[in-house]
Amino acid sequence: MEELNLLTSQGFQVLQELVYLVYHPYSNIGVVAAKVIRNEDFNEQEWNIAGVFEQDPPQMRPFVIHYILAKQFEKHTVILMDYCNISNLFDIIKTNIDLSIPTIRVIMKQLLEGIRYIHSKNLIHRDIKGGNIMLHCQPGSGRVNLKITDFGVVKVNSGDEQTMQMTAIGTEPYMAPELILGNGEEQVRADSKVDIWSLGILFFKLASHRFPCGQLNIQSIITKLGFLIDLKTSKMIFFGIFLQRCFNLIVKIGFQLQMH
Repeated sequence: MEELNLLTSQGFQVLQELVYLVYHPYSNIGVVAAKVIRNEDFNEQEWNIAGVFEQDPPQMRPFVIHYILAKQFEKHTVILMDYCNISNLFDIIKTNIDLSIPTIRVIMKQLLEGIRYIHSKNLIHRDIKGGNIMLHCQPGSGRVNLKITDFGVVKVNSGDEQTMQMTAIGTEPYMAPELILGNGEEQVRADSKVDIWSLGILFFKLASHRFPCGQLNIQSIITKLGFLIDLKTSKMIFFGIFLQRCFNLIVKIGFQLQMH
């Protein structure tokens, strides 16, 4: 209720709660999402990262969420961002719907493009998962765009080295082996490939409705990671063929993956 009162005191009409969907009748920002955070929980880095993205025009970053403004009050900080009208990819995954290869291909293309852009800014997201992928359909377009969001644990690569020290952080089922197998060390050496691993897990989950390692607890993941190296099992061969078909179709429509 306190957050609701704060938004209405600033002239917003609250259309939906958590995250708040708001509209300001006396501005040109339209309908947007408003994230209200207690000041002690506000991660200034997330807003600073948004500033890095804002250096480029929106057409250069169509698959990254657009942050509009942030304003700090006595107890709370309000962040305004693009409103996405189809929830997130996690909600799609929960339905266990069998998505067609062309649909998964489009999802893969958009997310790979989004990650390519983020990495081009020397940033590593470190928490790629369904809940951090929003979906939006521009009214009348019939097309859905995915938007990568939540940059609270982003790692900035400020040096020239390809790998760097980073905290083993993220969502366990999506974490890369170098993070999970860090022997409990606070810092491990890793690079931007941790995001690619997370994307691979996400694509596997979309296609098969399960995680490669089965259970979600960290010990189960550690135990089963070794089995993923053996690509001779029928399931891994099937998924390899599936990915090959996806990428072959991508190439046919003119999409080329650039290796960095």
